[in-house]
Amino acid sequence: MKRYIFLTIIVFTAFQSTTSFAWGKKGHSLVAEVAFNYLDPATRKVLLEYLDGMTIQDAANWMDDIKSDKAYDYLRKLHYINAERGQKITANNEENIIGALTKTIEELKNHKTLSKEEVKTKLCILFHLVGDLHQPLHVGYGEDKGGNNYQINFYGRGTNLHSFYDSGIIEYKTLSLPQCLKAKTYSKEEVAQIEKIDVIEWANQSRSYLPIIYKTYGAKINDSYVDANFIIIQEQIQKAGIRLSSVLKDIFK
Repeated sequence: MKRYIFLTIIVFTAFQSTTSFAWGKKGHSLVAEVAFNYLDPATRKVLLEYLDGMTIQDAANWMDDIKSDKAYDYLRKLHYINAERGQKITANNEENIIGALTKTIEELKNHKTLSKEEVKTKLCILFHLVGDLHQPLHVGYGEDKGGNNYQINFYGRGTNLHSFYDSGIIEYKTLSLPQCLKAKTYSKEEVAQIEKIDVIEWANQSRSYLPIIYKTYGAKINDSYVDANFIIIQEQIQKAGIRLSSVLKDIFK
């Protein structure tokens, strides 16, 4: 009983501190750690040189950490893209996660023409947005602002679906790096397919989980719902890490 109370406190502390932050600090850190695990030593070395003392975990969370700084308000709308039910994500000219991530990847391919500080900032954006894109509610429905206006209740405590998916489930289930690395076993051919750099395809794959995520059977969430979606979260963080490593290897090849 004490353990249940303790875990509930952790979960709802996470709700209060990370509302609308995709994956929360732990989730974004795990994406970076999975990616680092898949990198070759040469790419790791170049990456760490550009980060210049910043940890990969801090790089992955930078876009959330600076949200309180109004100088970076222009980055706020780059964390997500919404589309109506039944629609797919497509390329467009608006400022959103698709345009920002595509642009950042292209700019980093020309990293030798940029200053070290510019590369560092763009790497932080890359790390974070790859993570955001794999949180399905960041490519969610406009009608409820990606689950932010979808209210749920978990063992007597209220929150919204977006916050619960960002960090609530991760904290409640104490997700770890070994769990993410072993979330799903892929053949070399399957890994190669996952690694293909296609931001639109990544977004629509992520979006394909929305029907499962919204299958709440009312506002009250239970452990069966958490267990089913925890599998999705582990696999999405694993895929995000594999794809981030693929982009980094392509940039610094």
